[in-house]
Amino acid sequence: MRSSPGPSPVALRALAVVSVLGLGGGPQALAQPAEGEKLVEHDDSRRLDCQGAFCIWRQSIYSPCSGEYCYFNTLYVTDREGHVVSEHERSPLGPYTHEVRFIGPRRIEFLDYKGPFRSGREMGIDIGVDQSWVNRQVWKLSSDGKTLTQDLKAVRVPEWKRPPKVSKVSKPPRPSRPPPTEPEKPSLKVPVTEAVLAKAIAACGSEFIFPRHHECHRGTCMLVLDSVEDRENSHRGNLCPVLVKGSQVRKLPLALEAVEFNLTPTTYVFTTWDGPYGSLGSSQDISRTHPDVMLFSGTQGLHVEGGEPYPVREAKSVEAARALAPIVHAYTRAHIPWGRDAWRDESDLALAWQVMRVGENLHLHAEVDDDTVVPFATGTGVHSDHLELTVSRGTSGNFKLGVLLAPEGQLQVRLWQKEEGDKKQYLDEPFVAARGTWRQREHGYEVDLALPVFAIQGPSSPLVSGLSVFVSDADAAGKQETLMGHVGRLFFWSEYPPSHEEYERATSSLD
Repeated sequence: MRSSPGPSPVALRALAVVSVLGLGGGPQALAQPAEGEKLVEHDDSRRLDCQGAFCIWRQSIYSPCSGEYCYFNTLYVTDREGHVVSEHERSPLGPYTHEVRFIGPRRIEFLDYKGPFRSGREMGIDIGVDQSWVNRQVWKLSSDGKTLTQDLKAVRVPEWKRPPKVSKVSKPPRPSRPPPTEPEKPSLKVPVTEAVLAKAIAACGSEFIFPRHHECHRGTCMLVLDSVEDRENSHRGNLCPVLVKGSQVRKLPLALEAVEFNLTPTTYVFTTWDGPYGSLGSSQDISRTHPDVMLFSGTQGLHVEGGEPYPVREAKSVEAARALAPIVHAYTRAHIPWGRDAWRDESDLALAWQVMRVGENLHLHAEVDDDTVVPFATGTGVHSDHLELTVSRGTSGNFKLGVLLAPEGQLQVRLWQKEEGDKKQYLDEPFVAARGTWRQREHGYEVDLALPVFAIQGPSSPLVSGLSVFVSDADAAGKQETLMGHVGRLFFWSEYPPSHEEYERATSSLD
């Protein structure tokens, strides 16, 4: 998904003034507190944390327009009684700030997290892989509580998130910039027959009667119908893309209501009215050369920060499949649902995992950073280092596996929980269908596990299965401390990227 450029800082300030004054019928914002004034907690004003002489507060303002551009946050530093010491409009606080806390004397951590586009209010266009992201910053507060400055040395950016280094010696010369070209305009590159037009109108609806664009590649044609004839003087019409293949004519499903259509050298770009104050905003791209399949992201060498969705790539060997499979990372407090206070940093616990298919087996490869590895010895294994996998198979029920680090590099896989309908069972028995090994490495350990595909796929929905992957960390005394990982969803596409029809079948029943 792409969004239209956001307003300028001046425009943002103007929006804030509009909101403060209560203009435009929107909710009125709070008057900004003056220095020394006492803050009071309520829905739009929250105390986040306190340490030493200071507390930090968040006040939120929502303007009357739609979109994240109209969401404003102000950070306040107060004394212990809540009296304002300083105000910071340009702090790292934002709509995706997940947590703000003191991590040392006058040192404040800001953790931003944007979840998968299907979760909650997160909206977007599916690109085949998870679009979550996490950003962590540390700022220092001056001794008088008046000034905030960013501590760039306090955050170690993971190597996989760093831009590749380019040697000055091997750096190629910068090519000369080509002269700007006129944007290509939609046109009827191929005549539209009456029979095709009639089928297209039947597929789109009676209001779509004006052919706007028609072109063909490799025997597949894209026809775009418009609900208005004169688009130069009317920008409020809707558009309907149609695929034409021989005698077959079918409407192309879009994730948005298209109101504008543009061409790039490689894509068709459909845009809708969901920007601030009803302006143009989100857009969806469709390949011009392969319009019959989803325009998904490549997965080879891809690092992501969530597993919803996760495309299961298939190859003839585990090595070849691993080269195609995205790598999912968990390495911050945003990835910890239980035991946050026991976790120090990514050297204490971090997880990277991949899932891939070879034949009728599903393979999981996991790499765990752990400063103290505690293998399984006796008991249920909950209080040793292990993986926890939860498989959700729709109407076929759910189950949870414990993957234990047994002696001699072997994995012991236990069935810990089974759920069918309203009935939930807590168990501790071998899951004999799974096999695998583990090995200790510098700073942690690796796990390789194989499961039969039929154990993961539900017969009622073979294209989609839920898979949560978590690592459980135990301390040296043998007590469970932290659970870190992801709630994910596997997609078993026939081919990657999938056709629009297969995509619709897989996602039509998702919540």
